[in-house]
Amino acid sequence: MFGFIKKSLNKTVEAIKVVAPKRKITFTKEELEDILLEADVEYDLVELILNEIYQEKVTRDILESKLLATLANAQYEEVQYTAPFVELIVGVNGAGKTTTISKLALRYKNEGKKVLLGAGDTFRAAAIEQLTLWAKRLDIPIVSSKQGHDSSAVAYDAIDSAKAKGYDHVIIDTAGRLHTQTNLANELKKINRICNKAHEGAPHRTVLIIDGTQGNSAITQAKAFNEMIGVDGIIITKLDGTAKGGSVFSIAHALNLPILYVGTGEQPEDLTPFDKYEFVSSLLDALFEEEEEKEEGKQELKELEKPQVTPSQTSTKQDNTEKETDLKKERLEEFLLKERLIYLKDISENVVLVNYSNTPVDTEIEYKNNQWNYIK
Repeated sequence: MFGFIKKSLNKTVEAIKVVAPKRKITFTKEELEDILLEADVEYDLVELILNEIYQEKVTRDILESKLLATLANAQYEEVQYTAPFVELIVGVNGAGKTTTISKLALRYKNEGKKVLLGAGDTFRAAAIEQLTLWAKRLDIPIVSSKQGHDSSAVAYDAIDSAKAKGYDHVIIDTAGRLHTQTNLANELKKINRICNKAHEGAPHRTVLIIDGTQGNSAITQAKAFNEMIGVDGIIITKLDGTAKGGSVFSIAHALNLPILYVGTGEQPEDLTPFDKYEFVSSLLDALFEEEEEKEEGKQELKELEKPQVTPSQTSTKQDNTEKETDLKKERLEEFLLKERLIYLKDISENVVLVNYSNTPVDTEIEYKNNQWNYIK
């Protein structure tokens, strides 16, 4: 999975290398601004990320925590349902709806599930024909009608047939464009109602397909679909064909919706579950030195920072002070690890500003009675 995500970001990585040709241990905030903008992260989000960073030299761990925070809602929570599981697929024409439906269907089939398709985009004859061809290729049954027929009736028949024959999944295509946006909104709302009549609780998931090559411009259309019908999750297609991979952060942050999958190629198998940790790591690998390189750099830095102390300068009082300082540092590291915190900066001798690993929330901790705790 990790390889697929990394491969799909090749063009984004190439774009990043234009402004950051050499991997480093740290970057300045000014350098990061150029890098993030080049990757098509929305300007307002770039400013938000940088404003939450207090260090002048930004390490991989610091940037990773901030990028993960923008994807805080990118994980999908499974819903309770009675089979069949009904998915409504929405999105504008050209975003890759039909191809993505075939990829989803193959994925479920490979998991041993029985899948049925519903050709609900009756506005375009080509949409019905394309989905029918995919169904034949994958040996998956499909319920369809002629162009111009009631798409809600297709949805009802597909669900009814799946219930009668014991299918596990129903995937229903929908129109991406009608004569006006009002017409499209009304049709999607009608399909939604009919699905619930055919099977209580359906559709169990409404999935929006977004064309990754459109970058941040896809946010506006995504908001429109969410207002029309309510979206439960997003699939981003064509990620392998764009240098705008950073727009994923903007899309997730702006819509506050989980990203379910990303399209990583043209074949039916090229649909990868979205993992925010792997996605962020894939981008950061292009910027920061490998771990062993970083450790070598840290060791060199430590050697340079070691105080040159002569025996005549040493005293019992100094030894005690050093031991207390070492103990304080050791317990700070233990506390940060235990609480999943990232060190930001010293506020005073015994007070430190920290940041929660996967959120942009900062707080202060205090060293008192030989231990670190949150300041109440």
